[in-house]
Amino acid sequence: MRRCRPRRRLRVTAVLAVTACLGVGVAPFPMTAQAESTWETRAETITQQALYQSDLDPVSELPDLRDYPAGPVRKQVFLKLLVPLVEAENARIAAQREWLETVQSRGGARSAKERERLTVLCQEYDLPCRDRRVSNALLERVNTVPISMVIIQAIEESGWGTSRFARQGNNLFGLRCFQDGCGLAQAGSGRQYSAFDTVRDAVRTYLHNLNTHKAYTQLRKRRAQLVAQGRLVTAEALIGELEGYATRHDYQDVLLTLLRTNNDLIRRHRSDKTV
Repeated sequence: MRRCRPRRRLRVTAVLAVTACLGVGVAPFPMTAQAESTWETRAETITQQALYQSDLDPVSELPDLRDYPAGPVRKQVFLKLLVPLVEAENARIAAQREWLETVQSRGGARSAKERERLTVLCQEYDLPCRDRRVSNALLERVNTVPISMVIIQAIEESGWGTSRFARQGNNLFGLRCFQDGCGLAQAGSGRQYSAFDTVRDAVRTYLHNLNTHKAYTQLRKRRAQLVAQGRLVTAEALIGELEGYATRHDYQDVLLTLLRTNNDLIRRHRSDKTV
């Protein structure tokens, strides 16, 4: 993993208008076969002009949340920082999925540009592309994660952003690395934890980990099952599939307790105010 670049001062802001129009589970820009040639332009416009506008500049330094009193004030600062970043990353994934579903519904990629994009997505999600078709295995991986689950794990793994790995490496999710000098060492254990240039890099890596690592195969299958049944994919439904994330035996119970305690507060910071 990358080491952090020189730090700069953080502006804690939220972008609600952008993420409201890119709600999870809602196609951000519905396509028809006739409009397929404009998809790349639309996607580029959204990702570059909306998701990466100034209010979502990469955060290269967390504020020292220990400076804020524990409780409501610290929670507000933490959620104002993190929720918009998670919404933006989920929106990026939702756009990828919407495109893949459209290509699948037409029987596969047609143009050279579509085939190239399909290959890129297969590589991003660590799956081989054998032909022009969009596999169900790929769609099982390219999907969003409930925002409340992402936030709850960040809370538990970073102590509301106060852990050393969060403060020094933007690592809110306890993500480890396994090469000498790859990150931040944990004293006395020999373990190393990834250091990221930005908080958004950490969010993206966390989501990619859940969407690709073999340890979370059952989580992805459960999510796909809920989608196929037309049911809402909730944090409660997926937390039970996180057995491989931590070694502590009560990890899932801890997350569910945090969810019950903080879900209303998380919802108030979301652009769509949904569960």
